[in-house]
Amino acid sequence: MDSSEGEIGFREADRRYLELKRQRDAGSISEEEFEAQYQELTVEDDEGRLWVKSRETGEWHYRDGRGWTRGIPPDYQPLRTSPAQSMADRRPQLEQGERFSSRTVPLDNETPWQQNGGRRHRDVLQGVIIAVGLLMAVGIMLWRFVPGVSDEGVTFSEETSRPAAGYALLEHDSGALLVEVPEEWDERIVVDSEGEKRRSSWSSFLGGDESAGPSMTAVNDLYSWRNGTVGHQGVYMVASKSLARRYTDDELVTLGPNDYSSFCEAGTPRDLDRPPYSGRVLEWGNCGGDSDHIAITLAIEPQDRECVIVAQIGGYFQTHTDEERIEHILNTLETDCSHIA
Repeated sequence: MDSSEGEIGFREADRRYLELKRQRDAGSISEEEFEAQYQELTVEDDEGRLWVKSRETGEWHYRDGRGWTRGIPPDYQPLRTSPAQSMADRRPQLEQGERFSSRTVPLDNETPWQQNGGRRHRDVLQGVIIAVGLLMAVGIMLWRFVPGVSDEGVTFSEETSRPAAGYALLEHDSGALLVEVPEEWDERIVVDSEGEKRRSSWSSFLGGDESAGPSMTAVNDLYSWRNGTVGHQGVYMVASKSLARRYTDDELVTLGPNDYSSFCEAGTPRDLDRPPYSGRVLEWGNCGGDSDHIAITLAIEPQDRECVIVAQIGGYFQTHTDEERIEHILNTLETDCSHIA
């Protein structure tokens, strides 16, 4: 696939990534600007697999149904960089490798043959040592930064554990669901989350003794959230395999706990495209006759739709900061379907 088909190709993604990383490292763009443009570097191959580059190492990873796995894209031709740029990109690793080599193999005990006639041999030896240092440095970077690499297989990335400024990481104990929420939303429930008072949870919506799946709630005031009084803000979400099997995204944004039709005005559902996730989102306005009282309902899932995240973001949102909070939640929702019972 190439850019002529409306999508960027691997080489173009390489080029944009290098430029973004250069601008970020030089301080000409912020971390937020880097992140926003980095999110656009997803590439789909001819087999329909999604590929992304690691934020820090630039290694390619593809979506394998469970998470992200490091690999080489099909028919991949790396972008050639100029010698100056290549050296600039590698300098931190070279310095680390050189420090490693000087500790490991002292070169001050050379024989007369090495000093006089063995310079080429010494250079080869130094090259080997530097290469070993580079490999170890790259290995450490991959272990720390590559999305989805852990001792137990593909899971959430290390980067996800460092929330943005002003936000806290909310993660279910099962490891199946996480999101970044505003720090002020400090009343949080990660067990038997029931949504709003007088509004059923997704488990009760399914009926019987069936659990919809891991669920969480984070709000600024739980009492106000459950009673719908002025000033509340929060989010309620569930990661579910059973809901994914039984309902479409369009149904999930208007059913059960997401049915606000009795006291809000429904907008028009729209696509939510955030590779490797996609789904639908619906905004409900003028809730209870108050233009500041809104609700956002959504259903978003990984490419294979093995499971789905169904969520509602609701409350009184008036400022630009409030809008940014909603967008941040939409951009940080993550699930690991393999951790859902």
